Amino acid sequence: MIITIGRQLGSGGRNIGKKLSEAMKIAYYDREIIEITAKESGLNKKFFEDADEKARTGFSTGILGMRLPFLSEGGIAYGGLSNEMLFQIQSDVIRDLADKQSCVIIGRCADYILRERNDCFSVFICANEDDRIRRIIRYDDDKISVEKARDLMARVDKKRATFYNYYSNKTWGKASSYHVCLNSSVFGINGTVLLLKEMVEKTGASGFDRTPLSYEHE
Repeated sequence: MIITIGRQLGSGGRNIGKKLSEAMKIAYYDREIIEITAKESGLNKKFFEDADEKARTGFSTGILGMRLPFLSEGGIAYGGLSNEMLFQIQSDVIRDLADKQSCVIIGRCADYILRERNDCFSVFICANEDDRIRRIIRYDDDKISVEKARDLMARVDKKRATFYNYYSNKTWGKASSYHVCLNSSVFGINGTVLLLKEMVEKTGASGFDRTPLSYEHE
């Protein structure tokens, strides 16, 4: 079973994903994907860090004529790597990770990348604004103000939405883009973990039926 988690900043989505992986005793991938992608591709980690969940199409300089083993097209980059190429490399790594073991994957369009699999359960975590702001302030080393926390929340959510909408044919945060959306302010972090664990255990054994519903008798 592969569980992908999209999340609003401050919703606790990353914490929920980590706790869920521990409760289900399966692997967890967030920024670890950057480390693995850099290692497998032989490229500097900074390229993937700079492009992480960003949709801009500029070029990273400094790579000339380098073969990219994780590009499905087997292409060669001349003059630099675009964000689209970096996304393709990372996508191949995500597919490879999903092939190897059950896991929780945070963000990075993983639900769209793995959309053809019937063992992939996609989740979006949101939360009430006040809870999100409190969580952002709590985990910020400099203890930023409420105003700065709200601004950061808006900027990061916009970045994630732009990235997701750019690379997928879906809308970030929209209920129809995922199997389930949960508000962590309603259920709490641990409650959300328990709900997701129960959902996955009940449906994951046989996978998810992708066959369109028939309405001929309705």
